Amino acid sequence: MNHIKTLPSKRGILEVFKGFLVLLAIVFLTGCASQKISTLVGGEYDAAKDATEYFVFPLGKTELPGKWEKGRYSQVSGQQFFHNQDSIVVAVAFNRFDSYEFNQRGSLKGFDFIQGFYEWESKYFENQGFTVQIIESDREKNYIIYQVYSKKADVCFLIAEKNGNVGSFSTCSAEKWTENERVAFLKTLFQEFTK
Repeated sequence: MNHIKTLPSKRGILEVFKGFLVLLAIVFLTGCASQKISTLVGGEYDAAKDATEYFVFPLGKTELPGKWEKGRYSQVSGQQFFHNQDSIVVAVAFNRFDSYEFNQRGSLKGFDFIQGFYEWESKYFENQGFTVQIIESDREKNYIIYQVYSKKADVCFLIAEKNGNVGSFSTCSAEKWTENERVAFLKTLFQEFTK
């Protein structure tokens, strides 16, 4: 009996190897694609509207009433800071609801996500020595407005969700505006986000 096995040709091995590499590349690229979203960021002051537009396409857009200048940008939170001639500071961020560590599986949506975000943020701020309180919440419109403060800082936030996109808006200069003015301003940003 002849027990000699024939080995595949070099050409056959190369074809199998190429197929394996293509399959590996597809699996790798598919995994990466689900983790990142390409965005287009822009906006500017529109004198005709007397508003400063800001957008992060496809995640969200808003208009800040009046003329605002861009300040620093936080890579960690995605917040774009703006300031006006009165030195009032506003921050705007747009993200996906499943981009936050407490909701990476995307199990919380709508107002459940908003409540989860508030609980997550308030624990963080309380651990840093701040007091956190809800000013207003609206289950139907998917937003919560809350205040984070201490002797040294006072920030008012509005967090909202629309179709899986999250808008985070905040004002940082409490001494220039009353609480009602701050809330009204944040609601204006929210209304532009949900159009």
